[in-house]
Amino acid sequence: MPRPILPEGLKASTRAAKAARLLLDAKIDEVLAFAKASMSGDVAGVHDMRVAAKRLREAMRLYRRILPKKRYARLMPLVEQLNDALGRVRELDVMMEGARALAAAAPAAASVLDVVAAIWSERRAQLHGDFVLLWDNLLSKGRFLQRLRRLARSAGQRGGRLAKLPLDQYAYLSIGAASERVKQRLEPVLTGDDPTALHALRIAVKRLKYTMEPFLTVLPALQEPYEEVARVQEALGLAQDMDVLAAALNEYLAGRDLLETEAARAATAAVKARQAELYAAARAQAAALAGTDWYRKLLDALD
Repeated sequence: MPRPILPEGLKASTRAAKAARLLLDAKIDEVLAFAKASMSGDVAGVHDMRVAAKRLREAMRLYRRILPKKRYARLMPLVEQLNDALGRVRELDVMMEGARALAAAAPAAASVLDVVAAIWSERRAQLHGDFVLLWDNLLSKGRFLQRLRRLARSAGQRGGRLAKLPLDQYAYLSIGAASERVKQRLEPVLTGDDPTALHALRIAVKRLKYTMEPFLTVLPALQEPYEEVARVQEALGLAQDMDVLAAALNEYLAGRDLLETEAARAATAAVKARQAELYAAARAQAAALAGTDWYRKLLDALD
């Protein structure tokens, strides 16, 4: 995952409104840094721009209560469109990578998995074309970047109680709320293999990670609990990615009446075995966030 671009010169005493302006500008720059590579279709470029788009979205969410409501309401759906378009391409990249790995581990399934990967590759090309068209339209017709820059400038001019808060206090409120959402969703994942519960926890953990990220330079002690959150997010993501692959593979096999073939059974068995491994790994990682040690480190960093 690419390192985040974070604004320089922030202090614990910096007004939240100023920090919002600087962070949004940095996130816009981050999206632009990967645009050329993603437009070319490069797998790493698509991944990096998608991460950048997520960081931009979460920066807007982080300072939502400071940003002008109408501008936020008009721009957030566009950022969501960008993130979704990149996500659809990235999802197929991950599925194809997973299919190749499974085929290597289970040669008896290779004939099915190779065909499925080829179909996904064609679909990926179509979805990448959709992304390119969307990006071109956002830049030319939507004046997307100019409007985002205006949103950032307007953030720095905002008044009110939250806008005037020192950045360390804003961090305490924001990270505290995000960590509570994670705690509320931990138990079902630690005690079972419910895909819905895992997905809900992954979203909460991802938002916690992106909420912590902008404060790393201001509160250096956040680095250790942040890295733990990042490891949990990675483990949850791998498990959910395999769930997505399993569903897509089953849809393909069922649609062509291939479920009872030898290759299909081998592929299904390989997927189930990998799912079990990834769910166990996700539970083991997530357990760290349920313990008192991680939470104590978080509170110490915010103190």
